[in-house]
Amino acid sequence: MELQVSRTRDPRGLRLSGEVDASNAAHLGRALAAETARGGDVTLDLSHVAFLDSTGLEHLIRAARALEGNGRLILVSPQQQIRRLFELVLLDRRANVEIRNGTP
Repeated sequence: MELQVSRTRDPRGLRLSGEVDASNAAHLGRALAAETARGGDVTLDLSHVAFLDSTGLEHLIRAARALEGNGRLILVSPQQQIRRLFELVLLDRRANVEIRNGTP
């Protein structure tokens, strides 16, 4: 399955759809870098992401680090297995990461 990344304006961030793996994680990384460079909160709608591997997770962690002291990374509606991955690596415990259910 292909990864699709589209920008959102309200809230500012990205809507992801598909699977994030080593073959396409760089695309996500570039999109996240562009958003985090602006500072402020960045919202990711993950409701249509079926799979996220360690390369995708690495880009999310980098984005959270880039926003430290300057904004939050808000992760909306991750699938249960992806939410569990966030818990395993303690991403949900970072001060500037918020994981929400529902719509962005």
